[in-house]
Amino acid sequence: MNSLKRFLILVFLLSFASTINALSIDEKLDLIIKVHHLEPKQCAPNQTNNIFEIKAGKALFESKLLSGEKNISCSDCHLKKFGSADGLPIAVGTGATGSGYERFNHGGALVQRNALSLEGRANPEFISFFWDGKIQVEKDQIIAPYGKKRSARFSNALAAASVLPIMERDELLGAKDLFSTNDIQRAVEDSVHHERFDLVSNAIRERLNNSTSNDGLFLKNAFSNANINLEDVDLATIGNLLSVFIQSDFPCELSRWDQYISGKKESLTQNEKNGAVIFYGKGRCASCHQGTFLSDFSFHSIGTPQGKFGPHSRTRDIGRAAVTSNGSDLFKFRTPPLNNVAKTSPYGHNGVFKTLGEVVTHHYDPVSFYLKNPEIYEGDSFRTGKLINSRDPLLSGINLRSSQELDDLISFLKTL
Repeated sequence: MNSLKRFLILVFLLSFASTINALSIDEKLDLIIKVHHLEPKQCAPNQTNNIFEIKAGKALFESKLLSGEKNISCSDCHLKKFGSADGLPIAVGTGATGSGYERFNHGGALVQRNALSLEGRANPEFISFFWDGKIQVEKDQIIAPYGKKRSARFSNALAAASVLPIMERDELLGAKDLFSTNDIQRAVEDSVHHERFDLVSNAIRERLNNSTSNDGLFLKNAFSNANINLEDVDLATIGNLLSVFIQSDFPCELSRWDQYISGKKESLTQNEKNGAVIFYGKGRCASCHQGTFLSDFSFHSIGTPQGKFGPHSRTRDIGRAAVTSNGSDLFKFRTPPLNNVAKTSPYGHNGVFKTLGEVVTHHYDPVSFYLKNPEIYEGDSFRTGKLINSRDPLLSGINLRSSQELDDLISFLKTL
């Protein structure tokens, strides 16, 4: 390229930058909305208007009979006051009682990952579930550990995801114990997921048939009212009803940012608008947090500290690699959707980030977090280099310059 062409390009870029800087904050955001094709959430219509199916889903969501030890339900870990998560760094499953931090005090099993929100998850745009994406939608087909034929019986991916905790030892299933009276665990033994589907289905059905408890009678009555024969109940039936209830009770809701996109300029403050410009500009957030629910539903590493717990060997959490068996997926996790993010602290797959400020800062300055929080990787500093080295190259483009820009960005996140 000759010097004249370089000069002309430089003049154009300087002129374009000058034009952008001359725009008002609302004009800049109008341009961002246009360039990124941003639209307010289009919340999916209810899967059913059948109130009895919704009630049956609610009964299942709140029933402890789905757990092996009859001591935990879905509702124990998905609470509205925490944005339908549980407010804990990592979830506490079977064996605990109470809600929130109370669950740490009763010897329950640690699930090893941060509980995820349910809000808006029935929307078709959600094509990946769980931190490692073990439930996915690919070419309109549900990919799940149950096998192709069983997975096809679920009405949607949320339904398939809803029942996976029932088959997990630390979540609802319960531990294998020689002296246990856990009939569901005894039926499962050491079977793999595609076998567990039928074994757990049969055990739950038998438990319900034999139950004379108020919980059991309530569930049987709910199935009857929804015109579902108890002999036909399996995990697909349960998952489909749970997804109907979740859509009804944890709906997709318009945020202040959605309102702004719709044209209500007064929905955001000046600082929040500045933060939106940073989010879609120098913060590079929209490289991964894109679309209606602010997730590309893909998998990236930000070098999150492993902490003291993890579901894999040597207390590690290898993330997506555990699903794909691909070394290039080590320490990668699904981009978390950001709708209602202000209510769902703590953050990260293992909840090591207590605040939005911590997790945002870690995106562009991971070293500071490690230095300020040595207890998180105490005795395990040898893998810190691996984690930082695994970080997505996209993060190198972040260009925040001041604490004010960080504060504005966090202010914007609270509008989502």
